[in-house]
Amino acid sequence: MVRNNTMKTALANAYKAAGPYGALFTADPGTAGTATGEVTGGSPAYARKSLTWGTAANGVVQSAATAFDVPSGATVTFFGVTTAGTAGTADVQDSVAVTSQTFSSQGTYTVTATYTQS
Repeated sequence: MVRNNTMKTALANAYKAAGPYGALFTADPGTAGTATGEVTGGSPAYARKSLTWGTAANGVVQSAATAFDVPSGATVTFFGVTTAGTAGTADVQDSVAVTSQTFSSQGTYTVTATYTQS
């Protein structure tokens, strides 16, 4: 636990610098930088998205809402932050389980990423 807000904010800024892109996954992508189960396909095709992070304050930083194209038949279960915008690149920096959603037709899944340093 970090008690100093200046340090908390510095760590939140480091987090957003380390994860400039977002990605969706159909399974836990793991913790070793892998990209297991990343969503693929669709029309318009799934692609990683650049995250627009806000200003960190008191150890919290949040991205703008970001919509991802998801193909029919996919079930989104995880969101991750990555260092590259290229889908399938094994560069996952962090991930989190999200509200699972199954797509019976092409659609979008919108994520607002939040990092909180406690």
